[in-house]
Amino acid sequence: MEVRTIFISYVVWLLFVRFITARGLGPFGTFAKDISGFMLGKGLGPAADLMENRAGTGSKTWYAHGIFWFIIAGTLTFLHLWVSYEPDALSSLSSIGYSPSAEQSIAAVHVATAFGAFTMMLIAAGLSIQSRLTRGRMANESTTALLAFIWSAVIAAGVILAHTDLITDSSWFELPPIYYIFLSLLALPLFVNHLLTMANSDTPVMTSQWFIVMGLAAFIWLGPVAMILLSGENHTLSWLLVKVLFGGWLFSQSLAVAHHVVPARLGVPLWSTSLANVALFGTFLTFSPFGAESAVPEVGAISHSVVAILLSLSLLPIIATVVNLTKTASGRAMESYGVKFTMVAAILLVPVTLGSLFASVSAFGGGNELAHISGTLDTLFLWGIIAMICLSGAHILFPHVSGRSLFSSAKTRLSFWLATFAIIGFASSQFISDYVNHSISSPDVVAALDGAEVVASGASEVQIFAAMMFYGLVLAGIFTGQNMLQGSYRGTLLSDEAPSTKGAPATMVVTGSTSIRSLLAAGAGTDTVITMEGNSSSSGRISLADISIDELEGIEEVVEEVVEEESITEEVVEAPANLSSMLKKDLVDLANELGLSTKGTKADLVDRINSVN
Repeated sequence: MEVRTIFISYVVWLLFVRFITARGLGPFGTFAKDISGFMLGKGLGPAADLMENRAGTGSKTWYAHGIFWFIIAGTLTFLHLWVSYEPDALSSLSSIGYSPSAEQSIAAVHVATAFGAFTMMLIAAGLSIQSRLTRGRMANESTTALLAFIWSAVIAAGVILAHTDLITDSSWFELPPIYYIFLSLLALPLFVNHLLTMANSDTPVMTSQWFIVMGLAAFIWLGPVAMILLSGENHTLSWLLVKVLFGGWLFSQSLAVAHHVVPARLGVPLWSTSLANVALFGTFLTFSPFGAESAVPEVGAISHSVVAILLSLSLLPIIATVVNLTKTASGRAMESYGVKFTMVAAILLVPVTLGSLFASVSAFGGGNELAHISGTLDTLFLWGIIAMICLSGAHILFPHVSGRSLFSSAKTRLSFWLATFAIIGFASSQFISDYVNHSISSPDVVAALDGAEVVASGASEVQIFAAMMFYGLVLAGIFTGQNMLQGSYRGTLLSDEAPSTKGAPATMVVTGSTSIRSLLAAGAGTDTVITMEGNSSSSGRISLADISIDELEGIEEVVEEVVEEESITEEVVEAPANLSSMLKKDLVDLANELGLSTKGTKADLVDRINSVN
């Protein structure tokens, strides 16, 4: 099967998912909803009863497993960087049977990082976002939580298999294809759960929800297509799978988190819905520049030109994302460390994208002149962009599914600075090491050094510094996991009933015109005070033409209640005409009703009452 045909099947599958999602599970209607709900609740039989079907259970469980694999993946990546500098660093572990080759070490890093840590944390964030934008919970929570344990077991098995001779030389897909088919089967119930949740909700579908659903569809597509690799090695197909893994899955889910947490946490609407739609469609209809390490030795001129064009067009959704997030958080990003994680990722997105674009174009049928930095670019994409957005989601979304705030703001601040300095230090030193090692290993330089009888040591000291700096990301994951764990038991309660659905801000400042849909996506509630400013067309008033019939009926009911209350409070007690013939006791009671003093004689009471009337 040609790669062109496979890519067309990918686009058609995504368009089909878009259609049935927009139609509420499409032509199947009620039957599809009923059978999907039954399979989610009873598909695993008695095993589904092991977990509580309580709101937030699924996302909380996935977050717990995700942060665990985050620490494991960071540790494995650190060890790989260290061993690349000192190959005998782990030789002492050979006494207990652990002596992986370089290929086995890389395969284990890929499984634990891409399919373990980041996939699980992004799935957790997607579940939290979906529940917050619909009716406060997923269609099924218990089965979703149970799938987290199964997924972790599969990832653990993959890490073990990566240390065997079963691995191949397919970049990022080193394990047998049946392994990825099993992962896609596990993702299918999650995909159905999202579809069913959206179908049962009356709220409009937001951009983040589209990213989540389309990204899961892309991940499911990976499994069956990976089976084609069984027919033999196909470099172009491997390249396509890596692009879908990086762009269609990891990057799309990260964009879903970024487009939700920034406006929701800051209490402002997304700056531009149009730019969000550009990012949505452009992410899935172009080839992602990320995954630059994957290469294709030889391709035709036409294929090379088409791929280069689609790679260049991928800059549009990425630039749209950076501009949209930057303008949304403009002037307020410093209010939240959770938002700062995302903004650091947005800043890194531009240089990493440009570098990955040139490396990808060179690697697809070209000379692959940038192969020496492609691995560093992939590492920066994963740990500088995806990891930072995952940590942002953990700090902002996890409290809403646990019902408690994170335990320590100091640990949040420490995690942010550790991760930020780790990325900056690793990137600067690793690029220096890559360029120096590449330069002294070129044939001309080697011949000149041999002629001069000079031995070049390379940039080994810089390389070890890069590994040491990267360990800051591992520490950031450890502190975040500790903060989440302690916060689950000892954090401040967000509400009397966990998890909290959505904490609406008390006030919200809107520049120019916006829509009710954008305000809801930003977290506005029924009691949120909207202030319009910054645009000449904004008068600070809401026109009756912009209010729906249901809202008018609600306003009418409130007005009627206020009128009734005022009529009650404004009732006047009329004094009888024959005050002088009344007993003093009756006059005292009447004075009390009128709020007058009851002191004095009977004549004083009569005069006092008459003066009021």
